[in-house]
Amino acid sequence: MLMRSGVASGDARAVLAAAQLLITAERASPGLQRVGPVQADTGRPEEREKAGTFSAAGLLRLTSRIAVEQQDVTTARVAAELAANSQVGLGDQTLAKELRAAAEALAQSRGAAGGPIWADGFIAANEVAQFQIGFQGGYTPNKIDVSASNAVADLDCYLYEGRQLVARDNGFGGNCSIKWSQKLTGTMTLRIRNAGAGTYFVIISN
Repeated sequence: MLMRSGVASGDARAVLAAAQLLITAERASPGLQRVGPVQADTGRPEEREKAGTFSAAGLLRLTSRIAVEQQDVTTARVAAELAANSQVGLGDQTLAKELRAAAEALAQSRGAAGGPIWADGFIAANEVAQFQIGFQGGYTPNKIDVSASNAVADLDCYLYEGRQLVARDNGFGGNCSIKWSQKLTGTMTLRIRNAGAGTYFVIISN
């Protein structure tokens, strides 16, 4: 109820409170130990994403996303610290790195029209995902970071202004980063190609 109210009202702090409650609820009881192999996840991507939202990690991601949209730097940073802290939070350093990047991008200069963007999704092997993003002109330093959750993914990023390739990062690994200065305000096209294994990914801009 708290989470749904926060989402409906765009209240990142309400979603953060729901995440804190779920972190406590998800902690294992003393004497309880999980044994046996983990069953493979065979659900559809949209089902996996829905299930992830209702986990503590999913709620922290949602908190970060809303905080970025509302330009609430403090809440974005608290979400990142909860992800990192093993005593009162999740102790998930991979998630913490992702959320810290979102918080720091928010704290820096804002290149995307209307404020920093935060988007995520799933991209299969050999698939291309495409996004259109409006960015400020006036030679504003702009930046887009894309991060994969799967260590064997290989994401390549290409940025176009119309048909012209403006910047790219097509090295090896699951992360790619593009920086450029834009003369005129306008819409850019970001294309992400996955040359590795299917993965959940996150896009963050300044």
